[in-house]
Amino acid sequence: MQFKTKSLVKSCVIAAAMSLSVLSLEARADGFISPFLAVNFGGNAGGTFNDNVTDRNHTAFGGNIGFMGGGIFGVELDVAYTKNFYGEGPLVGDNSLLTVMPALILGIPIGGQQGLGIRPYATAGVGVIRRNLDLSGFDVFEGSDLAYNLGFGVMGYFTDHVGVRADYKYLRNFEVDEASLTDLDFRRGTFNFSRAGAGILIRF
Repeated sequence: MQFKTKSLVKSCVIAAAMSLSVLSLEARADGFISPFLAVNFGGNAGGTFNDNVTDRNHTAFGGNIGFMGGGIFGVELDVAYTKNFYGEGPLVGDNSLLTVMPALILGIPIGGQQGLGIRPYATAGVGVIRRNLDLSGFDVFEGSDLAYNLGFGVMGYFTDHVGVRADYKYLRNFEVDEASLTDLDFRRGTFNFSRAGAGILIRF
């Protein structure tokens, strides 16, 4: 099901911002920003991680911003962009992939929330996948789909404010027969791929 891109992205950003605002008011909340590089593989991206890690067309650039509360729960907004997701060739024109994914985080801080420590975590969320593909001058894809993501990873801090983050995420779109959200079916998504990446982690 196609949606208007601006409306979907705006809704996702607003929902994430509201969640971040609530968590930021909690005692001892940890805010974080994490720019990252990642590799798309499997599903519609094709290939394995080892096959694609040196292929620039499978490289995603992005960032996360979020908060972890005083306990084990948090939220984040994950945004990633891939240029030439469908590759390059004589018939392949401009193509790209943009994902905007608000998500909930369940993570256990080991070593506390200050100084040296790690936090293994799992994430789940619903957001937007926007695909763009031009073949021989014809727009094959140009629009946004409602999608979900599931993942896990680890955050590690060297100091109070600086660390690294690595994660794996699986992304898949929904197929919706009708406009009602009650018709969402996790089994019938058509477009899917995996993403694994790492980046710098800044805590505030």
